[in-house]
Amino acid sequence: MKRIILFIAIVTTMATGSFAATDDIALYIKDIIADWGGGGGSANLETNSYTYKQYATNYWDIHDLYTDVYDRLEITFAQPVNYDNIHVTATYSDDTSTDSTITNGAIIHNLPFESDKTLEKIAVSHGWDGPSGEVTLYYDSIVVRAVDSTGQIGGMPVKSPKMGTGMANPILDFQFCADPTAVEYEGRLYVYGTNDHQQYEEGAESNTYEKIKSLVMISTDDMENWTYHGVIPVGNIAPWIQASWAPSIISKKMDDGSTLFSLYFSNSGWGTGVIQAKSPVGPWTSPLNTSLIDGSNPIVAGSGAIFDPGAVIDDNGDAWVAFGNGQGWIAKLNPDLHSFASDPVKLPSPFHFEANELNYINDTYVYTFNNDWSDHEPWTWGGTKPTACSMVYMKNSDPLQEDSWIYGGNDFKNPGENGLSYTNNHTHLHKYQDKWYLFYQMNMLEPSLGTKGGFRSIYVDEIEVDEQNVEIKECIPTLTGVKAIRNFNPCIPQYASTSAATLGILYKPTAEAGHMVATVGTTSITAPIPEEGIIEVRNVDFSKDCKYLKCRLKGNGSLSLRVDNRNSNDMLTINCDNSNWEEYLSALPKEINGIHTVYLILKGDVEFDTWQFVENASGSVGIISYERNNLSKKIYDLQGRPLSGIPNNKGGIYIVDGKKFICR
Repeated sequence: MKRIILFIAIVTTMATGSFAATDDIALYIKDIIADWGGGGGSANLETNSYTYKQYATNYWDIHDLYTDVYDRLEITFAQPVNYDNIHVTATYSDDTSTDSTITNGAIIHNLPFESDKTLEKIAVSHGWDGPSGEVTLYYDSIVVRAVDSTGQIGGMPVKSPKMGTGMANPILDFQFCADPTAVEYEGRLYVYGTNDHQQYEEGAESNTYEKIKSLVMISTDDMENWTYHGVIPVGNIAPWIQASWAPSIISKKMDDGSTLFSLYFSNSGWGTGVIQAKSPVGPWTSPLNTSLIDGSNPIVAGSGAIFDPGAVIDDNGDAWVAFGNGQGWIAKLNPDLHSFASDPVKLPSPFHFEANELNYINDTYVYTFNNDWSDHEPWTWGGTKPTACSMVYMKNSDPLQEDSWIYGGNDFKNPGENGLSYTNNHTHLHKYQDKWYLFYQMNMLEPSLGTKGGFRSIYVDEIEVDEQNVEIKECIPTLTGVKAIRNFNPCIPQYASTSAATLGILYKPTAEAGHMVATVGTTSITAPIPEEGIIEVRNVDFSKDCKYLKCRLKGNGSLSLRVDNRNSNDMLTINCDNSNWEEYLSALPKEINGIHTVYLILKGDVEFDTWQFVENASGSVGIISYERNNLSKKIYDLQGRPLSGIPNNKGGIYIVDGKKFICR
C-alpha cells in the first residue's frame, strides 16, 4: 500500500521532471552520515547535538533535490556556535559546490544554493583552518527551504542512486534485501534474499531481524535489468517458523520431468528450514512442519546457531547443505531435498562467524564462510591471514573428510575495507552465461529511502575464478556494478516490474505467483508520495521496426514514454480510465533506431502490467476464453518458459504460437 504520513508534502511535477514542492524539508542529526572510516562523528539525540571530528566529512545525502525548487539551507542553533571556521557546504551533481562559514556566536546560518543545479549532499565540517579536535554543535532545526514555501515541513522525497546515473548497483533501488543466493532456470538467473524491508516497514530504528518472515525474489537475463517477483511469505507457508533469513536455493530435475526448487533458510538462529516449489517463483509449500535441522539435534547441539544454510548439487546429482555459526557443518541430502542422507559432519572453519555457502567447481567442493571480527590470531592455515568479517573459502574433493579441506584464500573483504560501508558480510558465488559473479550486501541504499538503521541491499560484481586450479581471486566491490551481457528486446512482452532503476514506483502482487504490477508510490515509510513514478529500462534494442507502444493498464491515470533522458518531453502519452485491465496501443511520433534507455512514466491512480513495441496496429492483443487443454499449440509464459498448456482456472498473459493473449 502507498506510504502515508501526517506531513505529506504536496508535490506536482514540472516538464523538467523536477519536483515543484511547496513544503520545506527538515534534516535530522540522526541521518548524518559520518563518512570517515566509520568514526567521523556522533549524534546525541537527547540534546539534538552532533560532535564533529576534525577533517571528518559528515553529511546529509539529499541527492535529487533541485535548486529551482529548493533555494537555501536554513540552520537554527539551540546554543550559539562557539567556534571559528565551521563550514557548511552544498555539493551538486556536477561535482561543484557552494561553501559558507558559520560566524562565531551565530544563532542562525543560511546557505543559498546555486541555481539550476541538482543537490547531492550537505556537509558540516571543520578542517585545517578550524578548531583542533572535536567540536559540538547544538541544533534547533535544519531546514531545506522551498522556493514557494508554505512554511510547513514535509519528508525527504524518495531517491534512487541508479536513476539516470548508469550505475548498476544495488540491483534493486526500492527494496532492502540481503544475504543473496541464486539459481538458473531456462536461461534466466533468479536471485533471492532476506527481506530487510519487512523489518524496516515495522518502523524499527535498527535492523534486528526478528520481524523478518519473508524472502525477496528477482530475476534477470541480462544482469542489468531486473524483474521484481515480490516476496515469498514464508511465515504464511510455514507458520511454525520464528523468522526467515539468509536463503540458499538449488534445483533438481525430477523423475516426472518437473523441476523441484528447494529453498533453505535460517529459521532465526535456532535452525535451518526448507520450502519447495515447482517454479522458481512459486507457489511455495513447506514439506515439513518443523526445521530441517535445529539446535535440538544431538550432533550439532551446543555448537552455535544452526543457521545460514548454503546448498549445492554436484555433478553426480547429489545435494549437500552447509550451515552453522561459530562452527560450520555439512550434510548430504536425500533426493527429496528435505531430509538428510547422512549425519552432519564438522567443517574446518577457523574464526567462523556465519554466511555458509557451497559451490562445486571442477570436481571440487568449495566451502565459503564469513569469519568473525577478531584479528584472527594465531593464523595457522597458511596463505594470507584474512581480514576481519571477510569471506574466505576452503576446497576439498570429499566433503565428509574434515581433515582434507584446504584453505583457499580471502575472496571478499568487508566492503568497508574498500572504502564503502562496513556491515555484516554474506556472499553468493555464481556462474551465469560463462561469467562468474559475486553477489554481496551493503547498506548504502539507506539514505535514498530516508533511514540509517542497518537495512541492507544486494550488489553484484564480476569475479575472477580459475576453474582449472579452483582458485578464486579477490572481488572488489563497486557502486558501478556489472555491464549488461545482452541487449534488451522491446519487441516481446515485458513486465512493468522489470527495470534497471525506478523512482516513485511501488509494486503490487497479483493472484499469479511472482507476477507484480507497477503503481505510483514509494516503499519509504517517511517520504511523501510522489505524483509520478519512473521506470528506467536500459540497453533497449530498437533494431526492429517499432512503430507502436502497446501496454496493459487499468485505473485512472496515464503512462508516458521518454527516451534517453528522464527529464525530456514526453514522446507519447496514453491516458487510461478503466476499472478493468485494458490493452492500449499508441503510435510513436517518430522512428527510434539503435540502443537506447527507455523511461516509462506513470501518473495518477493507474496500474501498469506489461508493455511491448510492435510494428503494426494489427499486433494488438486478443482477449480469449476457450477450452485450454484442447490447444495443440506452442505456448509460453511471459518469461519465455514453455508450457504444456494454459493452466486451468488461471487468468493471465500467455504467448500462443508467437502471439500474446490475455486469458480470462
